[in-house]
Amino acid sequence: MAARVPLAWRNLTFNKRRLLVSMAGVMFAVILMFMELGYKNALFDSSYEMIRLLDADLFLISSAMDRTASNAEFPRRRLFQALENTEVASAVPLYMTLAGEWRNPEDGKRAGIRVIGIPADESVFLIPEIRTQQHLLRQPDTVLMDTQSRRFKYGRAEAGVLSELAGRTVQVAGVFSLGPTFAVDGTLVTSDHNFLRFFPGPQDPQPKLKSASMGLLRVRPGADLKSVQEALRGYLPGDVQVLTKPEMIAFEKDYWLKQSTIAPVFNMGAFVGFVVGMVICYQILFTDLSDQLPQFATLKAIGHSNRYLFQVVVTHSLFLSLVSFFPAVGCSYLLYEFLSGVTGLLMRMSVALILMMLVLTVAMCTAAGSIAVRKVLSVDPADLFR
Repeated sequence: MAARVPLAWRNLTFNKRRLLVSMAGVMFAVILMFMELGYKNALFDSSYEMIRLLDADLFLISSAMDRTASNAEFPRRRLFQALENTEVASAVPLYMTLAGEWRNPEDGKRAGIRVIGIPADESVFLIPEIRTQQHLLRQPDTVLMDTQSRRFKYGRAEAGVLSELAGRTVQVAGVFSLGPTFAVDGTLVTSDHNFLRFFPGPQDPQPKLKSASMGLLRVRPGADLKSVQEALRGYLPGDVQVLTKPEMIAFEKDYWLKQSTIAPVFNMGAFVGFVVGMVICYQILFTDLSDQLPQFATLKAIGHSNRYLFQVVVTHSLFLSLVSFFPAVGCSYLLYEFLSGVTGLLMRMSVALILMMLVLTVAMCTAAGSIAVRKVLSVDPADLFR
C-alpha cells in the first residue's frame, strides 16, 4: 500500500485544474446531501425544542394526542389526581391552541399563530427571557412574543407593540426566542387568565379552563422517576399518558418520522444526492482513467496484476472523496448558519452528522471507482502499443 498510495495521489493531483473541477463536482453532491439531511434534522429538532425547554420531569398528555402541535386536551382534574402521589411536588397545566388569530400590525392581515397559556406565578419554561418577564403577564391582554416568529406574517416582535389576538386588543409586553417549526410559524406566551379571555370557549356564565393541553409534573428531589411514572400510570384513567421528557421527545419525533410525509421526502432527497454524486464521480474517474490508459497498460504490460490496478483506482477515488469532503463541510456549515438565521429552524452541524456524511461520501466515491475501474481492467496492452 505504501507503494500504491503515491501513484494514486499523483494521478489525482497531476492536473490541478482537473482536480479542482473534480472536487467541485463531488462537493456539489455532498452539499446536496448535507442540505437534505440538515432539513430533516431541523424538522425533528425544531419540533421538540419547546418540549426540551419546558421545566418538567414528567408530562401528562391526552391519549388522543399524536403530536404537541395538535389540539388534543385532557381534563384538568387529572393534575389534581397526580398530586395525590406524595412524590409529585407540583403539577402545572399548560394550555395551547394553534387557532389564535393574530393581526399583523404592519399590514393588517390576519394569520393563525400558536398561543401558549401558563400560570403567571409558576415555573414553566427554562427560557430565561420568559422567566424574567413572566410577571408582566399578570396584566390583562398582554403576551410575550417569539422574536423568531415569521415577520412577513406577524410583523415585528418588539415590546410595546399593539395588535389584536382573537378579536381583542393585545399588547406585546416582552419578547423571547424559541423558533418556528414545520407546523408552527410563530408563538405567543400569555397567562392562563389571559388565555381564557382570548379563548373563552362555549358560552358559560362563569367560563373556566376545564381542560389542559399538557401537564408538567415535577417530582421531589431524590424520588425515583420511573417508579413515580409507573405509579401514576397505575391509577390515572386511560384518557391520559404519562411520559418522561426523553419519551416525550421520542413521541414527537416518532410522529414526524413515521406518520408525516415530510421526513421521507428529505430521505429521498439525500438518496438522490448520493446517486447524483455517484454519477458525477463515475464520470470524473472514467475521464481520468481514459486519459491515463496508456500508463495503466504499461503497468499491466510489465506484470502488475488487475488486483493492483483495482487498488490504485479505488485509492484514487478514496483520496478524491477526502479532499472534496472537508471543503464541503465548511460550505455546508456556512449554509446551515445562513438558513438557520433566515428560517429560524434549528439546523445544527453535529459530529454524528459529519461522521455519517463522511461514510456516505467515501462509499459514494469508492463505489463509483469500483465501477469505473472496469475500463482499466479490460485494457489490452497489445492493442495500445501496436
